[in-house]
Amino acid sequence: MDYSLLDEHLEKMEPYFKKWIREYNIMLLDSSLESAKYEVSIDATFNPKDAICQQYMYSIYNAFRELVRTYCYSTSAYSIEKELRDKEEIAWSNYWKYEIKNYYFRSIIPRYFSILDYIAVMINEISKQKLIPNIRIVDFKKMMDKLVSLKDMESVGWLTEKDIKEIKEIFNDIQSSITSEERKILRDYRNKETHRYLIGIDEITVSTHKRRLTKKEKELYKLKGDYAYSFKGKPEIEFSKLNTIVEKLINNLDLVISKLLELDIMKNVLVIRKDD
Repeated sequence: MDYSLLDEHLEKMEPYFKKWIREYNIMLLDSSLESAKYEVSIDATFNPKDAICQQYMYSIYNAFRELVRTYCYSTSAYSIEKELRDKEEIAWSNYWKYEIKNYYFRSIIPRYFSILDYIAVMINEISKQKLIPNIRIVDFKKMMDKLVSLKDMESVGWLTEKDIKEIKEIFNDIQSSITSEERKILRDYRNKETHRYLIGIDEITVSTHKRRLTKKEKELYKLKGDYAYSFKGKPEIEFSKLNTIVEKLINNLDLVISKLLELDIMKNVLVIRKDD
């Protein structure tokens, strides 16, 4: 290891690291997110309902704050990447692009889906696990489907009819302004990034893919098998396209969490300070 070269590189990048941290903090301080106006904390309580509401909501609130910080790290690194590219410092621009920006950015969507599941688990716990008795299978989609199936004038566990109605309405905000094409991109990204391989963002990681042949292809090329291997020559995901979706996700989740904090069941339970 050439430590003198490392020191030389660090010295050259020091102004950019300082700018990165400065830009990141400015983004947080100037945030227009509704939940940024809240400060949520918990105090000791021995009432099971209150304890569940406090602890789960506190966890969700802080998980979202971590997601926002991660997004700010990525976005501020993007500004450094562009600045260095404009200066024709291509090698260093790529460093900020792949080693820093993408490092933080690629975890945002998995974190987003995790927070949705946290919300589902909280709702299930407040229902005394009556909505979905098998706690191992609780996730956001199953919770949405279960709430939709509930009849009017029905309370479940500690959830009143009013609570359930409001939660249903809040859940509708999750998909706000997300197009069907964007939903497909999200599903594919989440499934591959979580279960298959590290997806390349503005770069190619896995380019070989197995696909089913169409009937027309089999007839045209006189092929006997049902599948063929194809090779992709461009990245699966473009940062600019995915970033547009991520901005919508963060804004929607911000609205959802802000409304959850205002539920009747949370009043007099959470310690919430809101800046006017």
